[in-house]
This record gives sequence, structure tokens and C-alpha cells, in this order.
Amino acid sequence: MRPTLWQTLDQTARRLIPFGLSLLLLLLAIVPMTTPGFLRAGPMITLLCVYYWAVHRPDMMGYLGGFSLGLLEDILMNTPLGVSSLILMLTQMVVLTQYRFFVGRPFLITWWALALVALGAILLKALAIALLSGYVVAPGPLIASYVLTLLLYPILAWVFARTQILLTKEP
Repeated sequence: MRPTLWQTLDQTARRLIPFGLSLLLLLLAIVPMTTPGFLRAGPMITLLCVYYWAVHRPDMMGYLGGFSLGLLEDILMNTPLGVSSLILMLTQMVVLTQYRFFVGRPFLITWWALALVALGAILLKALAIALLSGYVVAPGPLIASYVLTLLLYPILAWVFARTQILLTKEP
């Protein structure tokens, strides 16, 4: 039996929610917020989004979604085009090739794995930016970004888990 038009639209909308939520978080993350005495560094929001969906629902955010988020991030953050896309797609590839490791694991294990993935991602991104633009990022903002990324993950994971529950409910 073929699905009706409304069922098809509903399924399409549900599949776009992870990307749309990730896009919204990216746009919120680029809003300049400066606090005196703090480094100008923020968490790697798109990495958190792509990592979560690759671990828990790889069917909801494919390589095209990661590539698109990365490209938009590069444009908005004025980084060399393709660097963020490469990092996000490599993140997806690492998670998907080790998917059996992630299935059914407790939150602390996936958080620990994120710490490893995020460390590799931030170092690779800093290296790529240095090679492509000649601009060397100071270690302070890199460390701050890494720590903020790890601290923000439990909050975003909770939000994404609630979203995932809503996505699996029948209309």
C-alpha cells in the first residue's frame, strides 16, 4: 500500500528535523557574544550535532547534511571553504565505521568517545586552517573550545534524545 501525500510529507519533515535543529543551533552559535575576560572561543556545535545523530540515528543525518552544515559554517565563520565539511564528514565516517562499538553503550562511553573524536577534530581543523590560510590558532582558544564542546554535549544530547523520541512517535 502506497503512503498518502500527507504521510509522505510527515516522513520528509521528520527526516529534516535533525538537520534543521542543527542549522538553528549553528546560527545561534555564531551570534557574537563577548564577555570581558573570556577567550573568544565557542563550542563546536556542528560537530556535536553530527556526532550525536551519527551515533544514535545515522539515517537522520547523512553525509550531505554534514557537508552542508560544514560549508555553511565555513562561510559564516570565515574559515577556508571545505575545512568544516571535511571535519564533519570525517566525524561521521569514524562513527559509522565503528558503529558496532556505539550501539547500546551507556552515555558515559559515548561521551568519552566524543572526547577523542573532538580532540582529533579540533587539532585537524587547526592544522588545516594553518596550512590553508597561514593563520595559526593560539592554543588557549582551542582548549577553551574543546572544553566547552565536552561540557555542552550532555545538554544537547538530552535535547536531541527528546527530539528523537518525538520523531519516532506515530502521528
